[in-house]
Amino acid sequence: MGAISRRTAVVGALMAASLGAPAATQAAQPVVMAATPELASSLPLDAAAPRTDWWAGLDDPLLDQIVVYAMGRNRDLRAAEAQVRQARASAKAEGWSLMPIGGLSASGGRQRDASLDQQGGFVGAGGDVSWEADVFGRLRANVRAARLDALSVEEARRGAMSAIASQIASIYVELRGAQTRLAATNANAEAQAATLRLTEVLRDAGRSTPLDVMRAQAQLESTRAAAPLLEAQIAEDIAALDVLAAGLTPEMTAALKAQSVVPEPPRQLAIGTPEGLLRRRPDIREAEARLAAAQARARAAKVDWWPRLSFVAQASSLGPNIASLGENAAFSFLLGPRIDWPALDFRRNALRLEAARAGADVEYERYEKLVLSGARDLDAALANLAGALQAETSYTTAVEAARRAAGISRLRYREGADPFFAVLDAERSLAGFEDSLAVARTRSALAYVRVGQALGAGWSD
Repeated sequence: MGAISRRTAVVGALMAASLGAPAATQAAQPVVMAATPELASSLPLDAAAPRTDWWAGLDDPLLDQIVVYAMGRNRDLRAAEAQVRQARASAKAEGWSLMPIGGLSASGGRQRDASLDQQGGFVGAGGDVSWEADVFGRLRANVRAARLDALSVEEARRGAMSAIASQIASIYVELRGAQTRLAATNANAEAQAATLRLTEVLRDAGRSTPLDVMRAQAQLESTRAAAPLLEAQIAEDIAALDVLAAGLTPEMTAALKAQSVVPEPPRQLAIGTPEGLLRRRPDIREAEARLAAAQARARAAKVDWWPRLSFVAQASSLGPNIASLGENAAFSFLLGPRIDWPALDFRRNALRLEAARAGADVEYERYEKLVLSGARDLDAALANLAGALQAETSYTTAVEAARRAAGISRLRYREGADPFFAVLDAERSLAGFEDSLAVARTRSALAYVRVGQALGAGWSD
């Protein structure tokens, strides 16, 4: 199945399941598809569901520790959790609109009877209760919209969890990549320093020239120049992790500063099924909830100008003072139905309905875009990972060959069989290939991080 037809099938099935479902279950309607995505065939893929803690696939205990630690402390995640509590409380408050409402009142003052030319004080007390029958479902639609708003906020929190996990893993990989490049730079600098010393000895013995010494010195200083920049990147990455974790422990900071290798991604991936991908991604789930909420508001706007049936009960008592509010007070009571119909406000209601439907159209387009981009993101992430792994393999072979060539060139130069240019070129090639290999390993690990994010993993309830 081609990428376009596969995406079309995924989108069509998901749209039919989510948008064609009854209103009460629309946001949580499951999607059933039998096909497994044919993505990046150069990678061995498994149709099993991917693990939530995808970063554990890098097999780095310190990374696992930092991610879990940061999940409980990150300021953005704490703010997202507070927003969830806020949205849930608002949804519960909206739910109370289905219940009777009422209250008590009291008043007092002085009044004058102009016909009798008399005046005196009065005290009144009363209460009222009303309940809208919600015959056409206006209130229920608003309640549903509020609950779906809360659901969208929860999905946004899950998306934030996934994003934070990806940020931490990416920065951690870049940190280890910089450390690997720094180690290779220092090792090459040591080898080039030995070559410089050899060149100086040969110059003193008359077998080399001052020009060779200057070239060796230039090569060494050029290699050493990369070290401070890599050290600065390492410090910057540690600081970034410290911010994401809202303060790393001293033990974590010390472990990050210690030299380590770039974590290796797994060679076989579990990516699940297409519908599983779309149901896991928090951004798609959030967009789906927003769409359903917008549809509910359009429903509420449609019936907003229809008649409203309420049942009202009112009672009041009026007397000259508080003591008289008993048997001698004037007492009134009202019980019965009431119909309200904003018939003269039809133009405003029509515009509100038009706006609500346009809002639903906006959410639909955003939702469809995310569904399409979900399959595209996974396609691109898997292809990127496959390419990065192939490049890493090629650079590994190139480094092994460059090391042998550099060793042979130094030996032949020492024996006088080759000019210094051969040594210079061999050492320059070795340094370049080792740096490229470190970059390739970093890219492979970063590509795996991107796959985890494209799969929508990294969050839990």
